[in-house]
Amino acid sequence: MKTNVYYLWVKTGELPLGGTDSNVFVQLFGTTGHTESIFLPPEDVFAFESGSVDKFVLQVPDIGDLTRCCIGQDASQDSGWYVETVRVKDDDTAREWLFTFNQWLGMEEAGTLAACVEC
Repeated sequence: MKTNVYYLWVKTGELPLGGTDSNVFVQLFGTTGHTESIFLPPEDVFAFESGSVDKFVLQVPDIGDLTRCCIGQDASQDSGWYVETVRVKDDDTAREWLFTFNQWLGMEEAGTLAACVEC
């Protein structure tokens, strides 16, 4: 199976206490399959903070045109997190997708730790 490199940008909303220090995971769905749940390791202590944009490079099987993105956190620290968008770019074809969440992920804030949106 062909492997793709995807660049992924996670934008945390600029709301008070909108950031998180919890572990963050993403899963991508496409026209020909889906990825496993992928841990997004923070680059530094400022990752996933309010108003930040964090970039990741994923090397995963080619799953075709992206159709859906799920993102979540494990509530291990500072559980509330406001996810604004996830943008994904295919390095090989320059295809790009924008997934708009604009929602809280946290048990106290939203009653859920994960969300999925269609492209």
